[in-house]
Amino acid sequence: MKLLLHICCAPCSVACVQSLRAEGIEPTGYWYNPNIHPFTEYRQRRNTLVEYAKSIGMALEMDDEYGLRPFTRAVGEHVGARCLVCYAARMRQTARYTAEHGFTHFTSTLFISPYQKHALMRAAAEDAAAEYGITFLYRDFRPLYRQGQQEARELGLYIQKYCGCVYSEEERYVKRLSKMAMKTAHREKAALDEPGAVPPAVPQQTHDALQLAGQRYEAAKAAEEQRLCGVEAELQGGGGE
Repeated sequence: MKLLLHICCAPCSVACVQSLRAEGIEPTGYWYNPNIHPFTEYRQRRNTLVEYAKSIGMALEMDDEYGLRPFTRAVGEHVGARCLVCYAARMRQTARYTAEHGFTHFTSTLFISPYQKHALMRAAAEDAAAEYGITFLYRDFRPLYRQGQQEARELGLYIQKYCGCVYSEEERYVKRLSKMAMKTAHREKAALDEPGAVPPAVPQQTHDALQLAGQRYEAAKAAEEQRLCGVEAELQGGGGE
């Protein structure tokens, strides 16, 4: 097995890497998180991971794309369903990178968080794996969450205060939405108390929505690249006069 481990942040990777290594699996880390905003937050999480990967001797592949414009364009008016874009964009790109760079399997540190939509993430990952002809290695890392966070604090790693996107940062300051997030977290945590708990099945319409969300992000990314090429062309043209 040659495993690519998508990493959302260094703290979430601590227990995941330890668990995989305990299985005899040496992961290669993969940074691809265009959902993280603003840039100062993106840079802090990225740099923390780079230093942590060095400290534990883990290989790390970087897909260093700060995607504020493509992400917000892909989300559009569907702010309530933004997680579809977030999960689909990252899982599709991770699966694509897995297939194109000689890896056989992939998974993600996102599966350690009790605050994420676990079943939705798994559906996004499995759909992406099927599309690119590789294998998604499912691991429910959530029971290791507290352990990993504690070790991250002891190591002095930067620990973020919100999920990642500008909308989640906004929710951090909105009391009503914060209460809703806490209720969701309690429900997720309660599920962990059931031995062998399995995420509920995701309906086909959700799989379809995930695919469309991922495609929307990729289209928005292409549009942003085209815009930047136009800006560069204008600058070069102006410099020649």
